Amino acid sequence: MKKNWINIAAAFVMLAGTTVATASVNPVKPVAGKLEKIADADPYMRKQGEKVYLNYLNLEGNTVVVKVFDQEGRLLYIERFKDSPVVEKAFNFETAEAGTYKVEVEVKAGDRTYSESLKVVR
Repeated sequence: MKKNWINIAAAFVMLAGTTVATASVNPVKPVAGKLEKIADADPYMRKQGEKVYLNYLNLEGNTVVVKVFDQEGRLLYIERFKDSPVVEKAFNFETAEAGTYKVEVEVKAGDRTYSESLKVVR
């Protein structure tokens, strides 16, 4: 039993030594500009059946406006998010009338607009 513990301890020492040696040969370098790239990411909209899921990482704290329009351009839904770091919404069109609907995300800083259309067939 004592020999097993010695073997296990020796294996951990060898593993730790290998990790330190590898880290000194290939040091991890920070990637400059990576956070800015994430901060400027587009909203993620996913259609699944007659549902639309929206996720937007708003690290800059911009005002974000989410709107839903019908096929004739009438505004059906609007919600403003101020200083919210994460915007998450789910829209269920299972009971909606037949037609084409558009989910629109407007980011006030930079005046960017993103949209996703969904056609409901009955």
